[in-house]
Amino acid sequence: MNFRPLILALTTLLLVGGHAAAHDGKKHPEPKLSALPANSSPFPIAVGGPFSLVDHTGNPRTDRDFRGKFMLVFFGYANCQSICPVGLRRMTGAMNLLGPAARKIQPLLISVDAAHDTTENMRNEVTKIHPRLIGLTGTDTQLKTAAKAYQVESKQVSQTPDGKPVFAHGSYIYLMAPDGKLATIIPPVLGEEQMAGIMRRYVK
Repeated sequence: MNFRPLILALTTLLLVGGHAAAHDGKKHPEPKLSALPANSSPFPIAVGGPFSLVDHTGNPRTDRDFRGKFMLVFFGYANCQSICPVGLRRMTGAMNLLGPAARKIQPLLISVDAAHDTTENMRNEVTKIHPRLIGLTGTDTQLKTAAKAYQVESKQVSQTPDGKPVFAHGSYIYLMAPDGKLATIIPPVLGEEQMAGIMRRYVK
């Protein structure tokens, strides 16, 4: 079953009276947060699950390493020049706005490019974005397993002039609760303040 339409529809439960801003250089109305209780999930589907990957320092990591903390999960790749750096900077910037509560959150970038995202490539990119951001990579099978668990699809659509792949991929941000279950899904086009407002409802 393809859950993508359901996820897209359910994401609108996070917003009332507006829509996410597009990258068109124009000003759009700021979306308002809904009054959905923070201890409930509007997503009646299984999102998230076990993964076994390698972080950007070369250490093996599994989802269980982050139990007891919120995980802020984004899928992308090191050479991405479009939504990845924008989404990741907004995500980590929003986390910073939470103040001391941000210590309860571990931001993660999970690669969709097993062929090119070596630990070195991941390290070079994630360290530019945020000191606490962890980049995770692995074999093609390992990354596909993680992507499937989060209902994320990716596909190479072209390549750069120097031969690096360009991927189209799911770019929602997943806030996972300390028990590993989905708390909520955040659109990457929201501003830092709006993202922080959503996170604040879950991270006390």
